[in-house]
Amino acid sequence: MRWGRLLFIVLLFLAASCVYGPRITVEDSEWGARIGEYTYQDALAELGEPQMIGESSEGKIAEWVLRQSMPFSIGFGFGGVGSGHHSSTGVGVGTSVSPPPSGEYLRLRFDRDGRLAEWTKVRY
Repeated sequence: MRWGRLLFIVLLFLAASCVYGPRITVEDSEWGARIGEYTYQDALAELGEPQMIGESSEGKIAEWVLRQSMPFSIGFGFGGVGSGHHSSTGVGVGTSVSPPPSGEYLRLRFDRDGRLAEWTKVRY
């Protein structure tokens, strides 16, 4: 019984660490020094694929997750059931509401040559 509880606690911590999503360590001074030198290919190698990417005539804008808020949903349900000799009619209705993902993101803007032109932290 003790091993079962210990296993449950370990699995609970592992699941909780996965829920919060990836975390990138970002120092403000670090990114300022990279402007003009850091490339989009460097970002892919260091940060992986961005969660969002857009292109314009000025270059690319990409966003990576720094911290993501824990996702949750709220559900409501009503129902009825019948069994045996006593028959009854059952009706079930349900709905669920989930907010859009929110958190803190790193937004990097690269010029047409693929070099870092600007960086910001963004909250949604």
